[in-house]
Amino acid sequence: MKLIIIIVILTTLTSCINKKLIHGNLPTADLVSIIKLGKDNKESISKILGEPSFQGSLGDNSFYYLGRVNSQIAFLKPELEQQIILELNFDKTDKLKKIFVYDENQTINIAMSPKETQLAGYKQSLLRQLLGNFGMPGMKRGGPIIGTGRAEN
Repeated sequence: MKLIIIIVILTTLTSCINKKLIHGNLPTADLVSIIKLGKDNKESISKILGEPSFQGSLGDNSFYYLGRVNSQIAFLKPELEQQIILELNFDKTDKLKKIFVYDENQTINIAMSPKETQLAGYKQSLLRQLLGNFGMPGMKRGGPIIGTGRAEN
């Protein structure tokens, strides 16, 4: 009986162990040291480092590799331990121009807006959505089509 109690206690304690959660696509320092400024282009860098986490938009000719390490104890909210962003900046000919490394102290958290964009057209009420398909053209029987799908003679 004591053995069973000890096993249950040890099993529950193992769920409280600090877990490391690794997210993202951050290449190792060895791989980053292979790439050369002014020589490598987007294609060769993608082959060496893999596809970036995301690419620059709106005229930003860059690759971004993001990696983060969180720690979590049991069911508690994960805490950020380390976050690194590797930015590879390219010139107009897609040759590697500059390399930047940012840590969690150099980033800004941006809160998402709760607002929604209205779609073009009119807004349908719940009743209109529920009853909108009744009497639609092409529904000869007024309901779902039942049968084999073959034309009747």
